[in-house]
Amino acid sequence: MRLFSLTMAAVGLVLAAAGLAQGVTVDYTVTGWGPQQFPGPDPVPDDAPHRVDGYPGDTVEFETFTGTLDLTPGTYEQKVNTLLWSIDYTWAGGTNPNAGESEWDHLYHDFTAQRTISFDGSGSTELTQDGLLENTWHNDYLGVSGGTTTSIVVQGYRVDVTPLGLARVGGSDFCGDNPWTQPSRPMKAQFDVTMIPEPVTMAGLMLGVGALGGYVRRRRK
Repeated sequence: MRLFSLTMAAVGLVLAAAGLAQGVTVDYTVTGWGPQQFPGPDPVPDDAPHRVDGYPGDTVEFETFTGTLDLTPGTYEQKVNTLLWSIDYTWAGGTNPNAGESEWDHLYHDFTAQRTISFDGSGSTELTQDGLLENTWHNDYLGVSGGTTTSIVVQGYRVDVTPLGLARVGGSDFCGDNPWTQPSRPMKAQFDVTMIPEPVTMAGLMLGVGALGGYVRRRRK
């Protein structure tokens, strides 16, 4: 009878812990970054071919996004921003207004996009990712690296957020006049949700384990 009572107590503790693992949903918002424009490093000669329209360079932006996260412990991949990219003339010919492909520089623009992710009623934390925009004679290319993991406690759960990268791709839409708007791309992050047991529950679990351990030791004697 005593073993039965201890067993039922242990089952009760397990069920209580399982009850804590039933998560809820929470809204989150990730702020945007940009729009950031990337002109070439050199002054544009007065008689350059597109001097009238200018050479403003490409524009990159991370658009604000709001979503919902399930706080049930586990790993989730969810959207955090939308990447917007438009291609425009970028001067890379130095001082030669008639620079051709052989004189055209390959430009590299490194950038760091810092945003804030906030959870409804639970504060906020920072998301940071590096990106690389390239301008060549034939096309432009854009890629984003994965970011570092940041953690925040949300309604009794620890949420580890890791921004995911986007592969380097070239421009693909050049219809109509400049600037040429490229297809938008969803930016995602990995959300790792872990339950943080309440102190009362942890104490109960320890008492239950201790009682079972004592009973087993007495039975062995």
